Amino acid sequence: MKKLIVILALVLSSGLLFAQRGTVDTDIFGNLQFKSVDGQYKASLEKNIFDDLVFTDSRKNKLHYEKKYLDKMEPGLRGDKEAQARMLRRLVRENKRSSEYKATFKIDIFDKTIIEDNKGYKLEESKDIFGNTNIQEQSSGRKSVFKRNFKGGLEYTEGEKTASLGKDIFDRWLYKDSFGNEIQFSKETWKRVLEQYGTDEKFFWDLLDRWFY
Repeated sequence: MKKLIVILALVLSSGLLFAQRGTVDTDIFGNLQFKSVDGQYKASLEKNIFDDLVFTDSRKNKLHYEKKYLDKMEPGLRGDKEAQARMLRRLVRENKRSSEYKATFKIDIFDKTIIEDNKGYKLEESKDIFGNTNIQEQSSGRKSVFKRNFKGGLEYTEGEKTASLGKDIFDRWLYKDSFGNEIQFSKETWKRVLEQYGTDEKFFWDLLDRWFY
């Protein structure tokens, strides 16, 4: 286990070192350009005529962030060159070992957030008429759905597997899933849960990470 931790630490530190061993400059058009010290890797973050930001690199990766998506997810980013430079370095770190990866990040006319790539991944996030978040995700042929039901509880499905978090007939919150896990929370415990997590959605995601996957 210790050997694995050391290896992971080396991998992470080498990735950070790679991102630092290069320069970020601005070209004559105001776009950000990254160039590694050895000159073997180049990347750019450019603004198109629609005010979208597009990341491309010398390994034929391309990530397209539409204006509406950026304004919702990263307000102020489009007018902040320092924040864009940090974004460029992050994208370099995340994509420098990939090739021909394409992805788009957008919000459609129905205010639905859509993230899609050329590897079969797609995420759609929207809100229902009551303002509740619904998420559909598809990856490697598997589809998952996260939603709030009409009773106010939360549901998650992935193929035939299911999980839920909601109130039982005694008004107590209950988590259960198709693996046989069942956890009941008293009113006092639930109060502490909300104080720690802020929302039941965040807590549900934590439960899924612990018991579902």
